[in-house]
Amino acid sequence: MFLIKKENLKILLFLIPISFIIGIAVTEFFVLLSIIFFIFLNKDQSILKDSKIIFLLLFSFYIFLNSYFQITDRSKDLLLSSLFHFRFVIFSLSIFCFCKIFENSKENIFFLLFIFSLFVLLFDSIFQFFNGANLLGYKILSGRVSSFFEDELILGSFLVRILPIIFWFIFFLRFDLKKNFFYFVFFFSLYFISIYLSGERTSFFLSSILILTIFFVIKRLRRILSYSILIFILFALSTSYYKIGNADLVDRMFVKTFNQMTDNKIVAKKNDNINFENISKNFKIYSSDHEGHLKLAFKLFNENKIFGIGPRGFRYHCRGINYDSDEGVCSTHPHNILIQIVSELGLIGLSFYIFAGIFVLFNFFQLILKKEYEDDYLSFYSITFGLIINLFPFIPGGDFFNNWISIILYYNIGFYLYSYKKCVRK
Repeated sequence: MFLIKKENLKILLFLIPISFIIGIAVTEFFVLLSIIFFIFLNKDQSILKDSKIIFLLLFSFYIFLNSYFQITDRSKDLLLSSLFHFRFVIFSLSIFCFCKIFENSKENIFFLLFIFSLFVLLFDSIFQFFNGANLLGYKILSGRVSSFFEDELILGSFLVRILPIIFWFIFFLRFDLKKNFFYFVFFFSLYFISIYLSGERTSFFLSSILILTIFFVIKRLRRILSYSILIFILFALSTSYYKIGNADLVDRMFVKTFNQMTDNKIVAKKNDNINFENISKNFKIYSSDHEGHLKLAFKLFNENKIFGIGPRGFRYHCRGINYDSDEGVCSTHPHNILIQIVSELGLIGLSFYIFAGIFVLFNFFQLILKKEYEDDYLSFYSITFGLIINLFPFIPGGDFFNNWISIILYYNIGFYLYSYKKCVRK
């Protein structure tokens, strides 16, 4: 009976990402369930001696100490999440162990159900774009498709962060890409279209980087990606040219981005000229608000360069002044992962970030230079891209300490730990 229960735990690998669509409360329940199962069923204590796990635990311990000693009077909703950050490390270990359980069976059925669930999400997103409301009646908000996420505009962010996991499973399960060519082209075409329809510029940029990188690194996906990208481009051009759908994506993704970065407006008349001199003078980092967040973050960093202002200290500071800052622009977070780590965790936190980045990139290029392209290695490359996407430093991003961001990051880390053991330490 014990073995049967343990064998069934692999289903959590698929339930966790799908649960995001239902709601973060359901996701947190599955995360808690994963942690409990790991604690009670895992008998391998040697895993805690792994240098990578020690590194993650040290990082979480530093977050705990930093949060506890820096801001002891902060509100509970800001304090508790930081104090118990180590739970995400245990969660990543549970994913690692579930992958080991899954390895013994490698049943396609759960993955196919996972893909089917995503397909429903993709279909619903496109339906919402054309209809103005999705299958459940949720309407488009601010010209952005959200599908089942309703008023949470995270469709694109969810899809781009889950994409490396899909590639990981494709190679882990040894799918015949030639035999299933048309199915994958159809699925990924809808996938890329839905990311675009979400109107999330960061997600669109990250997905472009991810697809381009995979295109050059993983040759076996090139033909599928080429056809999928072509279909996406045709969709984007035709809906824009004929003004089809209930959202102006070209305006949001490109025109609005240009306007925000230059404090100018692109004019529609052919005879009007864009003043490039003003553009260069008024250039902003992403936008006026984003540049304001960065200014405030650096101001707070200068107050404590070694330890930063504490986890979620940016939000704590802004709450304390009622979001009315005399320098920079207040928000719930700096909207950039690297800047958030620097300002809230200081130079010590930055050293963790840099060391992790060097470690991930070193192992990736080490295997690439050895020209390792078997399925296990392709899974490893895919999940490496997943970590890079989740921690990409040079564009606006979400709150590093936000629960759903942390869950999906450490979910990726769990797969990375498993693939690392199979490929780097064979």
